[in-house]
Amino acid sequence: MSGYSFEDDKLAITVKADGAEDIKKAYAVFGWRLVKQYGDEKYGDIIHMDFVREHKIEGKDRLQLLQVRFEVAVNFLGKAPGRLSVRAGIIGALLSLIGIALIVYGAVVAFYSTTTVFYATGIGVISGGILFVVFALFVANKVFTTDKQKYGAVAAVLRDNIKDILAEASRITGVKNAG
Repeated sequence: MSGYSFEDDKLAITVKADGAEDIKKAYAVFGWRLVKQYGDEKYGDIIHMDFVREHKIEGKDRLQLLQVRFEVAVNFLGKAPGRLSVRAGIIGALLSLIGIALIVYGAVVAFYSTTTVFYATGIGVISGGILFVVFALFVANKVFTTDKQKYGAVAAVLRDNIKDILAEASRITGVKNAG
């Protein structure tokens, strides 16, 4: 492959197509030079990039640490939104299952009741189950809202950290931070 030498460090990454330009610019700030970019054979929204960087560069240890911090922040920002609803969904589903179990149990009690007391108890358990399902939806919504606020705060801090990381890397490499 042209553009490589034994004195070069190599890096291959895979990114979503919509973030490829920002990633190219960021890695340039870390001193990496793009030598090859190509699409994924299976997924149209995935881009593969191959980078090289001289092995012996000033501030390499610090650049590597900054790059790791950058990658952790970018990965969190990329994955967290898709996971926001998971916790709320699990809590809502588990609580709803309890409510549904109460509804089914109440229906069985009411259906097989031989007295008015058992019939009324069955209807009461059904009502309690319905309230439990409503409660489950309320709790799941509250958890989702809280998680979304927490994510927003963390995401804002991470975006600021990414700017600071790129600014420091730019000072080390001399490559202008375009972001």
